[in-house]
Amino acid sequence: MLIKLIKLFVAVLLCFLSGCSSEKQRLPIQGNITFNGMAVMEGSIQFHPLVPTEGFLEGAMIQEGKYKIPAQKGLLPGKYQVLVSAPDYKGKKPDPTAAPGAVYQSKELFPEIYNTKSTLAVEVTLQGPNNFDFHLK
Repeated sequence: MLIKLIKLFVAVLLCFLSGCSSEKQRLPIQGNITFNGMAVMEGSIQFHPLVPTEGFLEGAMIQEGKYKIPAQKGLLPGKYQVLVSAPDYKGKKPDPTAAPGAVYQSKELFPEIYNTKSTLAVEVTLQGPNNFDFHLK
């Protein structure tokens, strides 16, 4: 009996030392986002796991048409619904001289099929490269 316990302990120790782990690996995600052929200058992107127990909800800011989620905050392998949002300033930006705390209301740039009723989906895989570009219209 003692020998079986020692063998089990050694097997677990070897698995641990070799990098074997029950924790799933988070993967980096990145890509480009355009709307009507133009880079989206600012906004946000969210990845919602289609099976909540099989992933993390993560997101990133869109800057100059690009987004990136590093591995330490990355996604687990699996399928995700994607929600994209960006302000539509219609050529207007918030007034930099406005009083502190003043709120500038903007409309949503994208139709609801890209955010509140998103039809966008991706599958993150261990094989990668997990670059997801979205060319929205």
